[in-house]
Amino acid sequence: MKVASFCPVFVFFGFFGLAVSGALQASAVEGRVLSVSPEGRSFELELTASEDPELTVGSRQAFRVGVGDLAIGYEGRSIRANAAFYGGRWNLEQIFPVDGLGAKAARDVNEQLHRATASLSRRKFVRQGEYIPNFAMIDQRGNFLQIRQLQGRPFVLNFIFTRCTMPTMCPASSSRMAQMQDLAREAGMEALQFVTITFDPEFDSPGVLNQYADGYGMEGTNFHLLTGDQTVVDDLLRQFGILTIEEDGTINHTMATLLVDANGRVAFRKEGASWTVESFMEAALKL
Repeated sequence: MKVASFCPVFVFFGFFGLAVSGALQASAVEGRVLSVSPEGRSFELELTASEDPELTVGSRQAFRVGVGDLAIGYEGRSIRANAAFYGGRWNLEQIFPVDGLGAKAARDVNEQLHRATASLSRRKFVRQGEYIPNFAMIDQRGNFLQIRQLQGRPFVLNFIFTRCTMPTMCPASSSRMAQMQDLAREAGMEALQFVTITFDPEFDSPGVLNQYADGYGMEGTNFHLLTGDQTVVDDLLRQFGILTIEEDGTINHTMATLLVDANGRVAFRKEGASWTVESFMEAALKL
C-alpha cells in the first residue's frame, strides 16, 4: 500500500468539545424529542437515560441545540447526546439518532461488516477494480443509509475530519468535492453521487456535518456526509486502506478518494491529497 500525505488534526476541546472538556462537564443523555422550537433554537426532550443527577429520567427538559441539529429536527425520534449546563441553560452537543427508518437494518449490516473486517489480512484492502462492502451510517439529515442504496448510481467517495487544520488536506478535498458536484450538475450527470465519511464520529455528529455541508455549498440532493459509531468507522478504515496515527496531541491520516461505479466496483482510486477534479470527472464520464 502506498502511504500518502498525512493530515494533522489538532485535537482541541472547548465550547464545542463538551464530551471531554475539563471546563464544561458533559453527561450522556438519551430521550425522545417531543417538540422543536426554531425561535428558541431548542428541543424539548422526555429523558429516558441520564448520567447527570440534575436531569431526571422521565422528566421533560428544554435544551438549546446547534443550527445543524435544529435543521434536522428529530421531532418524535429518540436521540443520544452530550448535555452540559452553560450560558444559564442546558445545551445538547453531539446529537445522534437512536431510532428511525433503517436503524435496525443498519446495525445488522454493520455487524456483518465487522465480522468480515476482523478476518481481513492487514495487507488486504479495497483496490481499484474491486467491489466495496456494504455498510450503513447516518447522513447529515439524520437518516440511516446503507451504501447499497446507491446501487445503480456511480459515486465519488472520500474521507475527512471537519476539524482538520491543514488547508491542503481535508478542507481542500471538501472544496474539490463541492466543485465536482457543481460541474456534474452543469454537465447533466444527475446520477453521479458524492459520499464523504468522517474519521471523527465522536465529534462529527449529523448536525455538525449538516453545518459543514452548508459551509462548503454542498447540495444535499446527491451529497451524503456520513457518520456513525467508532466501530464502523474503524472497520471502514481497514476496508479502504486508510491509516491513522495519534501522537503529540494530533491525529494524522492518509487519504484516498475513490470513484465507485453503479455496480459497486471501484473504477478509479487516487491516493493522497493531490487528486484533481478533472481526473475524476474524466473517469466518471467514462461510466
